Order: sequence, then structure tokens, then C-alpha cells
Amino acid sequence: MADNTEYFGVSRWQAWAPGVSDPAGWRAWLKDEGEADPEALPDVSQLPPLLRRRLDRCGRMALHTAWPCAAGLTSVQSVFASRHGALSRTLELLDALARQETVSPASFSLSVHNSTAGLFSIARGDRGAATAMAAGADTLAMSLLEGANLVAEGAENVLVCYADDTLPPPYDSFVSGVNAHHPFAVSLLLTSAEDAPLRCRLTRADTASDEAPEAALMRFLLDEDDATLGAEQAWRLERAHVA
Repeated sequence: MADNTEYFGVSRWQAWAPGVSDPAGWRAWLKDEGEADPEALPDVSQLPPLLRRRLDRCGRMALHTAWPCAAGLTSVQSVFASRHGALSRTLELLDALARQETVSPASFSLSVHNSTAGLFSIARGDRGAATAMAAGADTLAMSLLEGANLVAEGAENVLVCYADDTLPPPYDSFVSGVNAHHPFAVSLLLTSAEDAPLRCRLTRADTASDEAPEAALMRFLLDEDDATLGAEQAWRLERAHVA
């Protein structure tokens, strides 16, 4: 994928973590302060009850942030990203197979990586193109890059939604450091740079950052600091400084 040096706009953004509701709360979250309920669930009361019941927590996190970013738009292109997706559901399916039990078709359909994008589309009646992404430790950076490239190609609005939950046992012991800022979800509505309240661009970074990408992005959104995202493929998220 080529370097993206064109500026794009962020017209809206919404983020969620347990117990965080304002900028002060996010700054405490960045410092790993606070004692929020780790089992907290985000509000998705805007969704029909049947769809709400089909969402796991990661899906609820995603749609809690995505819904207000897409409000008022008849249709929107979307990029839904998660490093691990509905891993708890996948683990349930693997346990059932290990016990030689029948696998639930409903559970399987909701365990695939594009299930949240599908439920979002159904709930909104939105036939806009959707992409589901997973790119390991680079997932957040790659989803933003995908969204920025879609805007550069002429998309009027692109919703980028990233969500990842705390890993369930036994997987939590295999991926070091990944849970430092999870559970966490963020959605951004990307547009052309003109008239957007926030203009930025992605450029190649020489070195990766030691900071978790979720924390780097929130610091960028809150404090106007440039951020380095990604591990194997590092990208620099830069603000346009308009005189």
C-alpha cells in the first residue's frame, strides 16, 4: 500500500472504555488510573432488541461508538476493525467441537470477523460498502489508513470503527501487552479535509512507538499531539497546523 500523504478530515469521533465519559476520564485512562467495572457494558439501546441480543461485548462496544458517528447519514462506507474479533464466541465453538457437540449455526455466524459490520448495516438499513479488517498489532493503524485511502479515492464519508475486548483465557497468556488498554473502542467519521474540524494525514514513520496504539490515538484526539501507530508497519498520524 502506498504512502498516504494527502490530508483528510475527522468530522466526528466517539470512544468507549469502562467508566470513561469525559476528557478528564480519558486522561485518567491514559495514565491507567481509575477503578472502572471491567465487566461494564456500553449502551446500545438505539438498536432493535433482537439485534442487541445478538451482540457480544466487543460488538456492543463497536456499535456504541459507530452509531453516533453515522447519525444523520443515509448511507456511509465503513471499515470495521478488530485484532481479535468475537474471540469468546470462537472459543465456545472450539470447546463444543472438542466435546464432539453440535456447533450452533447462530454462534458461528456471529463469530466471523464481519458480523458486527453486518449487524450495523441491518440496524441502519444501510447498503454502503463495508470492510472488515484484522492486521495483528497494526490493526488500528491499518484501519485508519484504509479509511484515509477511501477518502482520497473520492468517498464522501468513511466510518472507521475499531474495537477490541480483553482476551479470554487461555489466550490472555499468549499475547503480551495487548490488554494494556482493553476493552476499548473508537469510531471516527473521515471526510475530505475541507471544512473538517480536524485535518490530519498519515505518513510512514521511521520507527515504531512503545505506546499502545489505542493510547496514542486518544492522546492525538485529546491533546493535539502527533501520534505513531503500528508495530511492524509504523505510521505517523499528523495534524495540519493551519495559521
